[in-house]
Amino acid sequence: MTSQALPQSPKYPVTHIWHADWSMSAKGRWVAKAVRRETGWHIHAIDPVGMLHQFRQSLASHGKTDALWLGLDMPIGFLDTWYDGANIKDFKSLLAVLGDDHWQDFFKVCESPDEIRHTRPFYPQNSGAKGSVKRHHLITALGLPDFDALHRRCERATNPKDAPSRNAACPAFWTLGANQVGKGMLHGLRHLIMPGYADGFNIWPFTGDLETCSKSPGVTLIETYPGEIYGWLSNTSELTKSNQESRKNYLHKLRHDASTKGIEISPAVWADIKDGFGPDHGKDDAFDALIGVMGLIEIAEGRRPEHLPNAPSVLEREGWIVGLNPDDLKPRRT
Repeated sequence: MTSQALPQSPKYPVTHIWHADWSMSAKGRWVAKAVRRETGWHIHAIDPVGMLHQFRQSLASHGKTDALWLGLDMPIGFLDTWYDGANIKDFKSLLAVLGDDHWQDFFKVCESPDEIRHTRPFYPQNSGAKGSVKRHHLITALGLPDFDALHRRCERATNPKDAPSRNAACPAFWTLGANQVGKGMLHGLRHLIMPGYADGFNIWPFTGDLETCSKSPGVTLIETYPGEIYGWLSNTSELTKSNQESRKNYLHKLRHDASTKGIEISPAVWADIKDGFGPDHGKDDAFDALIGVMGLIEIAEGRRPEHLPNAPSVLEREGWIVGLNPDDLKPRRT
């Protein structure tokens, strides 16, 4: 299938776009990779992330000569009000102190309510005996009015005019339930974001917007949410992500739509994934990695705005989900 040519002047001069679906488990960490060519974008690999040190080295190697975006399906940033309770100015300041003795327990998920504090805000480690773990333990310890207040602004539910709505994302500090992301976030923070930032990686939006981060060679880490991206790419009304046959049908339509935008999935990759990603691909983990790459290509080519709010709480503390239109967010409940 031949892809159409890209516009002569892409919005951002990024050469490589990668996207990783992140998890505590190595089996759940998959990365999809695309490279810009004269004829369009070429998605050439979907692989396990593998050894983390080697993964960072590979990123850094590409970043020496080219602009590379790495999308990460994980929160990058914390609740605005949490910083005040923790006596931390902003996200970059947090990265600077996480190695200090005062913060040594930050990466330990609390096992009991009495362990919760601003320097150890993730709870609970497990579900415990029936009825022993409650949301109000976390809410009370962090001085918040209700569970909804645990959400960053970008994690609130959406109700867009021209796409399906989505539920609120799971707040990072609450680490219980099928959709919890906090433990994966802690892993990514410790093993990718902190060492990457020390090595000079950009962290969007804390080190600038996409134009700033992409104007010279280097690696930029970007928060994504595949659940947000589905609606940008194709009709998702019949997609059930957890069902392999549904993923297969969606992928075949997506491949056709992508070819009209200058995006080609290499024959080798397509041969491996055309069945809708089976168990060998971590089921929907590799699927989300592919969706993430395609969403970032939409932004790189200017077909989807960055949609970054010009608000200090977002730019310095909470971060943002790239491409999320703030006008689509439902109001916070009062």
